[in-house]
Amino acid sequence: MGTVLAADAHDGVVLCGAAALPTAGILHRRTQGGRLQLVDPDTYGGNATTEQPYQLGRDRGPGQESLFGQDSLFGEDELSLLRTTLNAQLHRGTVAGLTPTRYIAGGDRDAVSAVVEGARDLDPDRNILTLPLDYKWLRVPDDLDHLITALTGLPHVKAVALGAAMNPLTTRGAVAALRHLIKSVDRIALIRTDLAGLDAYAHGALFVSIGMQTSMRHVSPPGSVPPRLPEGRNVTTVVLHPQLMDYFKADRLREHYGRLPSPLCHCAVCHGRSLLRFEHCASDREEANRHNIATWWPWADELQRTAPGAARRNAWQQLCRDALVAVQDLREELANPGALETPRWLTAWAGESA
Repeated sequence: MGTVLAADAHDGVVLCGAAALPTAGILHRRTQGGRLQLVDPDTYGGNATTEQPYQLGRDRGPGQESLFGQDSLFGEDELSLLRTTLNAQLHRGTVAGLTPTRYIAGGDRDAVSAVVEGARDLDPDRNILTLPLDYKWLRVPDDLDHLITALTGLPHVKAVALGAAMNPLTTRGAVAALRHLIKSVDRIALIRTDLAGLDAYAHGALFVSIGMQTSMRHVSPPGSVPPRLPEGRNVTTVVLHPQLMDYFKADRLREHYGRLPSPLCHCAVCHGRSLLRFEHCASDREEANRHNIATWWPWADELQRTAPGAARRNAWQQLCRDALVAVQDLREELANPGALETPRWLTAWAGESA
C-alpha cells in the first residue's frame, strides 16, 4: 500500500496486491467516498511489447495480428478488455482507473509508443496511464527526450513508477533526470516511490504515492529475484531515520550507532522512544511502517502548505540540507565513517552535485 500526497491538499491510498480491488470497495463503503483511492494493477511481471503493452488477462503471441489487422498495434478487442479492467477499479470507488501497463524496459521506444497509443481512446478524466519505467530511461538523455516527446500532448495523468533491483536513484544524474521528466510533462505523478516522491512533488508532480513497505517503494524488473532473508528471519523491518532522511534496516541502524547515544524519535508513533528498539519481526515491522509515515508526513504537510514553485522547492531543499549536515555530523562520530555513506540522492536533493 502507498500513501497519496496530492496537489490539491487531499490525501488517500494506493492499494496493491491480489486483495486490492475488494479492499478498495470495502474502504469506499466505510468512508462513504471521503478518501482518495487508487488501485495499482501490479502488472509488472512481464515486459511491455508492441503486441502486448498491457496485461489484459489474454495474451497474444509475438507477431500474431490483432482482430483488426496486422497494422493495428491495439485493436478494439484489446481496448474493450482494457476498459473492462479500468471499470472494475472505478466500480470499487476509485477516483480513477490505473492502466495495467507492463514493465517498460530501458530504451524500448516501440513499447512506449504502443502504451501511449493504447491509452489515447481512454477517458482522461477517469483513467490514469501507468508508466512502470526501468531506471535506465533516466540514464540516456536521448531516450528520455523521446519519452517526453511521446507523452507530450497526451491529456491523461501519467503515473510513473521507477523500476530497478534496488533504489532507482543511485546512479549519477538520476535525480536531475527525474526532475527533468517531472517538469517537462504535464499532469505527471510518481507512484511506488520513497522520499523521492517529496522531491517530485516539490518540483511539480500532480500527486505522489510513497510505499509503506520496501517492495512498494520501487518496481522490480521482470525476472528479478528478491533478496533472500537471513536464516531465521521471516521479515525485514526498515526504519526511516528522521534526522538523516533515509531508510535503514533495523539491525544495520544498531550497527551504525554502536556505543553512541541511542537516537530518539518524537513522531506521533514513537513519542520519544529509541529508533534502535525495532527488531526483524512482524509486529515491529508494522510499528516501523507507522513510524515511517508519521515521520515523513509533517514534511509532506509543510510542502502542501507552501506555495508551489520556488517557495516549495526551497522548503524541500532546506529539509534536505539539514539532513545532509546530520549525516556528515554522524559520520564524524563513527569509528568507521565509511560504514555510513552519504546518499547520492540526498546530496542532489540538497542542491549539491551528484
